[in-house]
Amino acid sequence: MTSDIFAGQPTDPELLAELYDLEHDLVMHDAPFVRELAHRAPGAVLDLGCGSGRLFASLAEGGATRIVGVDGSAALLRRAELRIAGDERLAGMAAAGAIDLIHGDARALGGLALGGPFALVLAVGVIPHLAGPEDALRLLSGVRRLLDAGGVLVLDDIGPGEMPTRDLPLSVDWRRTIGGREVVRRSSLIRREAPEGVRVAFSTMVDATQPDGTIARLPASYRLWYPFPDALATQVSRAGMMVETRYGSHDLEPLGPESERRIFLVTHGSPTAVDRER
Repeated sequence: MTSDIFAGQPTDPELLAELYDLEHDLVMHDAPFVRELAHRAPGAVLDLGCGSGRLFASLAEGGATRIVGVDGSAALLRRAELRIAGDERLAGMAAAGAIDLIHGDARALGGLALGGPFALVLAVGVIPHLAGPEDALRLLSGVRRLLDAGGVLVLDDIGPGEMPTRDLPLSVDWRRTIGGREVVRRSSLIRREAPEGVRVAFSTMVDATQPDGTIARLPASYRLWYPFPDALATQVSRAGMMVETRYGSHDLEPLGPESERRIFLVTHGSPTAVDRER
């Protein structure tokens, strides 16, 4: 994500990355949307908070000529390497030097050797991991410098209809298996509404059965920020860009109070005073 989402967690980052994939690899509903985005914005793609490369195959299928993935978790990037090696199309792109994985912070893109410009920049699930509006402005300003003149930035996160409306006590999220071993995740959250959005203290506890029958307990905690749509649009404008389209789902439904997703398609917009001075 923006920085290592596993940083400071008193557990094995490799196991946490495996558990991350156990949950996120089940997310398939956005694949056609991402594939179409790559088809409509042909060229190089920058995937911020790429994790283990869940979206890489859809980008390649859509015609991306180059994929650059940035993430703050080295453990997730190692899993991305395995994903690429196991996919014939991605492996071919990697062999041709058309895929780069970069360990870094999306809030400091200027310090990363990314190349560019990019026809498409994805930030899926990234905004909630920022500290607030100023972090968002840093990320958006960095993207603006890397985005092709006709390029598109996609900001894709949960929508108003999925925002937590109350505190939630510790409860079971899911039960799954890794190699025939049971894994149970429990979570709790405390929410606070602020002028710029909803602040959430989110805690998880995963119990993973080990081969010897013992149980490894992996606690983790995160502070998340879910900006209101208009508050995020303000930061987009401050960064010298504009929200061209707002969607409430990957099926391109309008964004509304009950929408499950908040998807912004962002472009450069009109020249700013800074541009005119150059």
